[in-house]
Amino acid sequence: MSHKLQKSIPDFPTYGLLPKEETEAASFLKKHPEYDGRGTIIAIIDTGVDPGAVGLQTTTEGKPKIIDIVDCTGSGDVTTKVIVKPIIKKDGNETLHTIKGLTGRTLIIDPSWDNPSEEFHIGIKRLYDLFPKDLANRLKKGRKENFTNEHYRLQAEAQQNLTLWEESHSNCSNPSESELSTKADLEARLEVLKDMLKSYDDPGIFLDVVVFFDGSDWRVVIDLDESCDLRGAPLLTDYRKERQYHTFSKEDQMNFSVNIYDDGNIVSIVTTSDTHGTHVAAISAAYHPDEPVLNGIAPGAQIVSLKIGDTRLNAMETGAGLARAAISLVETKSDLANMSFGEASAVPNYGHFIDLIRNEVVGKHGCIFISSAGNSGPALSTLGAPGGTSSDIIGVGAYVSHSMIQAEYALLESVPERAYTWSSQGPNTDGDIGVTIYAPGGAITSTPQYSLTKAQLMNGTSMSSPNATGCVALLLSGLKAENKKYSPYRIKNALVNSSKQVNETFGVGFLQVEKAWEYLEKFYELPDQDLLYEVKISDTPRCRRGIYLRELHETSSPQTINVTVAPKFMKEIDPASGENNQKKFELEIRLALVSTQPWVRVTDFLLMGSKGRTFDVKVDPTNLTPGGLYFAEVQGYDTTCPDRGPLFRVPITVTKPSILTNGSKVCFDKLSFGPGHIERRFIKVPDGATYADVTLKSAANKITSPAFFCLHMIQLIPQRRFTYQEREYTFRFAKGSYGDGSGEEQIEKKSFAVCGGATMEICIAQYWSHSGNHDVSLEFNFHGIQIANNAVSRNKSVFINGGDSFTRLEIIAPVRREDGINPSVQLETIRKEIRPAESSLKPLGIDRDVHPNSRRVNALTLTYKFSTPEKNLSLTPRFPAFFDLLYDSYFEDFFAILYDVNKKVIGHLDIYAKTFKLEYKGDYTIRAQVRHHSQELLEKLNNTVCFLDYSLTKKVNLDVFGQIHDVFTAGKSTNVKSYLEKGARQAMFIGSPNDYSVYPKESKYGDLLIGRLNFVNSSKIDGGQYAVSLLIPPPPAKPKDSTNGGENGKDTTPAGGSGPSDTADNPQKKEEKIKEELSEAIRDLQISYLKKYPSESTARENLLSELEDNFPSHLPILQTKLELLLESSSSGTNEEKENSTPETANKILKISDELLKKIDLVELAQYYGVKQDTNANEAAKKKKKECDDKKKAVILALGSKIRALDILASTSSSSDNLSTQLEESWKQLAQWLDAVPPISDFKQLQVYIIRERREKRFGNALKALGKWFGETGLGNENIKDYEKALELKIELLKDIEWNNWEKYEEKWKFIRIPPGGYAPF
Repeated sequence: MSHKLQKSIPDFPTYGLLPKEETEAASFLKKHPEYDGRGTIIAIIDTGVDPGAVGLQTTTEGKPKIIDIVDCTGSGDVTTKVIVKPIIKKDGNETLHTIKGLTGRTLIIDPSWDNPSEEFHIGIKRLYDLFPKDLANRLKKGRKENFTNEHYRLQAEAQQNLTLWEESHSNCSNPSESELSTKADLEARLEVLKDMLKSYDDPGIFLDVVVFFDGSDWRVVIDLDESCDLRGAPLLTDYRKERQYHTFSKEDQMNFSVNIYDDGNIVSIVTTSDTHGTHVAAISAAYHPDEPVLNGIAPGAQIVSLKIGDTRLNAMETGAGLARAAISLVETKSDLANMSFGEASAVPNYGHFIDLIRNEVVGKHGCIFISSAGNSGPALSTLGAPGGTSSDIIGVGAYVSHSMIQAEYALLESVPERAYTWSSQGPNTDGDIGVTIYAPGGAITSTPQYSLTKAQLMNGTSMSSPNATGCVALLLSGLKAENKKYSPYRIKNALVNSSKQVNETFGVGFLQVEKAWEYLEKFYELPDQDLLYEVKISDTPRCRRGIYLRELHETSSPQTINVTVAPKFMKEIDPASGENNQKKFELEIRLALVSTQPWVRVTDFLLMGSKGRTFDVKVDPTNLTPGGLYFAEVQGYDTTCPDRGPLFRVPITVTKPSILTNGSKVCFDKLSFGPGHIERRFIKVPDGATYADVTLKSAANKITSPAFFCLHMIQLIPQRRFTYQEREYTFRFAKGSYGDGSGEEQIEKKSFAVCGGATMEICIAQYWSHSGNHDVSLEFNFHGIQIANNAVSRNKSVFINGGDSFTRLEIIAPVRREDGINPSVQLETIRKEIRPAESSLKPLGIDRDVHPNSRRVNALTLTYKFSTPEKNLSLTPRFPAFFDLLYDSYFEDFFAILYDVNKKVIGHLDIYAKTFKLEYKGDYTIRAQVRHHSQELLEKLNNTVCFLDYSLTKKVNLDVFGQIHDVFTAGKSTNVKSYLEKGARQAMFIGSPNDYSVYPKESKYGDLLIGRLNFVNSSKIDGGQYAVSLLIPPPPAKPKDSTNGGENGKDTTPAGGSGPSDTADNPQKKEEKIKEELSEAIRDLQISYLKKYPSESTARENLLSELEDNFPSHLPILQTKLELLLESSSSGTNEEKENSTPETANKILKISDELLKKIDLVELAQYYGVKQDTNANEAAKKKKKECDDKKKAVILALGSKIRALDILASTSSSSDNLSTQLEESWKQLAQWLDAVPPISDFKQLQVYIIRERREKRFGNALKALGKWFGETGLGNENIKDYEKALELKIELLKDIEWNNWEKYEEKWKFIRIPPGGYAPF
């Protein structure tokens, strides 16, 4: 059937998928088709680039597209320090060469591999640890479906067996004990299966990694599918050498490559941590020979992939990754670097990484570094580091064009092209504008294979930066082809001075490739094109790069600022060469200084040499209208060649705040908006204000489209990130009937914390892609309740000494009358402080941790050990010295890993606080690493304190009183006034807990309780109120108990009478008693040392024999002798049972019977049959201890008998009699156990499991073992028990033939007890 269209279908606007027309890149390539990036190397510093992605295979010349792939983060590192040698085995007629991998699997290797040393390094890696979270989740979902199919078959089988038993016993009114045990086992099987599925978490594949040296290169072989057969597997080496990559499986479609470091001791398996990096690389340089319109900007360029997005941190960058990326830029001789990453910083143009880029990568080695400016707009001063904050980096903002709108966004109505509303804005806090250039900020292009899509839309300055990078690659390609030298400074000058103006607030232009090329050609011969003119204003502790007047005191009077401008030359790679000295000598520039606004004055002319010049700039903001944004520049022109544009610019930004006329309220009525329109107002927040209420109103008098609006408010606090005092809210106006033109008013309200006295920008914008015209009115009401006395620190934190009865606070309402005051204090967190138990300082490897200036990086490793008293606690470790510092950090890196006692990784920690769930009570370890080139500096950090913040399960509420006497007389909080007049002061008193039991039971003297002090309903206020910290005081002394007589309840009356002790006045008897006590102490010490000797030690045998001769009736000697035998016998696992002998078992039986004979079991049973008053006197306490010790000995002896009988029954051909003895011994043991199964005693639990396994009651055994796991902590004292318990569980699953769960637990054991020990940093 044919279908006739009413109009023809137009061609798809593919030119807008990856925009090149707007930047003149397309027209440049038409004129210069061979200047397509060929000859240039672009480093993509990102989440990693997939070498298998579409368009990233070759260049336009047929060269390999990706020439190196490096994981700078260490997230793919595998420790391969264990060395093994092959073993030759026979398998039928086949001879196999094998090694044992770190997983314990036997791996078949290929004898044809060239390995002269016959040494193989081995390691292990969990595959999911190499995957982004979204890929791991996709795989887990599919694998769980397959797993649960088998699981539900087992569950149905278990249910059927239980049903059959119930049906067969339906008429049995009195089933036997054996029958009931069988039923209980069937029920337990069903219960265990259901419980295991609830906690199911697919462990995935565990890779055996094998490394060897073939005489010239290190080679890596990986068992990708757990087949254990490595014959025919690809032999990989460092990617840059052979450019090999491989795919893990068809299921995951994740490509990987490898690099080998430290002489084969570390293998880096390189994968992508996100789709982002591949998309970025494709924008810059993808090549699609079959459809060139889809090409990246510079299809002839080659790529180096430098992964800084750490897979362990969900692709967050780390300082170590950044530093290694800088090192790699120099090593790979990259011409350009694109970094579409960044974070807010407290100090612009400063930090370890920034210095590396400025001084080495750009300043000395000439790499052009281009980076995204950030996506945190529309408010001012929202730039991200490093792209928006660093002078030597080209920072790129994001712009959307008509072709992009048509091809990428599928909008119903056209909207104006402009900078995206979310593109970060300048200036930096030091006055520099930050954004160098704008470029297209969106594209639909290639993504990694694992994403299962060839291409997808992404937008952000992350996309504008690689677009600009591709454009610069075209320029470099042309310069190289024409053998013209260049520098990063020359290129930056050309981009800025040739850009197209797009009506941007700060005059930042849109990149134009052809015009930049023309600029480079026209002014190529000018000698100072390779200089960067630095602007410095040194009137503050840190030099500023511009003039930024924001606060009221800065804008209330004229300001005269002393400005220094100095030329910056490229650094010599050899500082002794004196290469630039002649250029410096000859440099002399005659400058004309031009102010772009009348409220800025500057001298007309300046003669400048190589050392720069200083001049005054006068800024007079007094006549500027309050509430607005004003921008000007002082531009320096070369009077001999003004056409080249300004050599430098001194940016001047003034945000003159308006002062509230009525003190607490300000309104902005009917602000008109269209797509992308932004309105800014600046106000001085009233002094003393602590929070504000904002009301937004909008009414449509004619039909209009719904649109999203962003209300963005920022106050800048010195040396704090802009995010510290940032509030951003999104509203949808004209939604539903509000947009039908009826004039119905839509109202939105928010409350948020503010900083009194500081200028606040109020920025509201209609989202760029949302059409329709809207009017919006805003009303702000400021409030303030301040604490006026010294109990409060500058960061609004109240300190309470718990040893004081009360803490007095004086509150004031400085802004207006405040109603609804209802003070409350709630403490939610307990903070403990610990210092390192160990520290080590050592240099890192030379392969990837030596800076371009030859400084080797050192690492300080701090090990913190702590214990938790409860399970399922929420822990937030804090390192204040390193938190919230990344690009502006003086140190290279901070990174930490949290482990349990078995070295299982609980989680990873970087510069941001993270909360971890501690599943078990017990012992934990944090290993933190700080990196820097200075050992002397790192040594000062040896005792760095770690704060451990635990969330309290039961919050602590403190009472607040209005009168001081109420603290002592009132039982609970008394009302403080519910209102406070403007300017009025009032006292309030926070009572410390009188009852020490209020404090958490795990707390101790010196700990802090952390929480909040609220004056109003804090749930309505974004940002909260005052922080509170309470110092926990020493506990009260325990009262003397006189009920039993004597001090502290001790009965000083001897057991035998009421008179004084017989030895008190008899020195001889006293001396004999001391000798007896000494002899017993020596005996007990000798017994304790028996277990410290090696098992085959002659000294142990001699000491044991001596003790038996001297103390033949002392029970602990027999107990220790029995325990020593048990060390070499069965503990319930098959492996230990195989290592046990009948001879050992018979010895155990003999000693067990001997031990039981020495105890009067009837008398002991009678003692426990009567309730004892253990606090009556010392004699009663002594009797209880003796009986408890005997009871433990009985339990040990009977349990040991059962173990021995199990061994003998397993090795005997006629085991009926032994089985009968075993069952009788169990019945006797059960009478002495506190509970059956004995969950609290692992040794006796093993005995219980031995019995249940013999009776084939695997369900009961698994259920009991599961309870033990759930109720037992993980501490240093039970590490061995935990490992044995895991082995027992695996064996029981094998016994019961639940093969899927057996394999599951085998793999989880690799996670719970990592074979490689601590995970590497």
